[in-house]
Amino acid sequence: MAATEGDLVQRSLEGDQGAFEEIVRRYQGLVLNIVYHYLGRNDIAEDIAQEVFVKLYSTLSRFDPTRSLKAWIGKITANQCIDELRRTKRQRLQLFSDFDERQAAGELLAQARSEQPLTEDQAEKAQKLLQSALGRLSPSERMAFVLHEMEDLPYSELAATMGTTELAARIRVSRSRKKLRKKLEELLDEA
Repeated sequence: MAATEGDLVQRSLEGDQGAFEEIVRRYQGLVLNIVYHYLGRNDIAEDIAQEVFVKLYSTLSRFDPTRSLKAWIGKITANQCIDELRRTKRQRLQLFSDFDERQAAGELLAQARSEQPLTEDQAEKAQKLLQSALGRLSPSERMAFVLHEMEDLPYSELAATMGTTELAARIRVSRSRKKLRKKLEELLDEA
């Protein structure tokens, strides 16, 4: 039987290194996905993830076991991403500077009309197109979209992660969907 989050945290606090390693195993995929989708940079995702788990380890004694560990790790990850943006002094990431969005959108639209599955190259272009559109959202909208839509975090945990109300979390997700849809539609209309 798998140990509960609370058990793992307690054992980690008591010095059981294996328990903390289990926490890392359970949540490293979540952390890497959040970092990648938030910053749009695979080259630093592992470094940021490592910083997240170092911070988690050093603050584990402050964890409230009545709350979700997943949401708490998400909040630490979001804060690390925001810190990284501040460190690099960029308000917006200009992703894929050599990536022609209009051309990629046109190719993807033509492929969709032909009703054939995307090739690996086309799937990669679609991912870049989505990342580019995500890069145009505000940091809070991007985080809300990534956590809810891509990581399946429920609104209650999203609110806890982002330090806001559930209603505010729902609004951020809704706004991010609308902005992404609009950007992608613009690209497809231009193609």
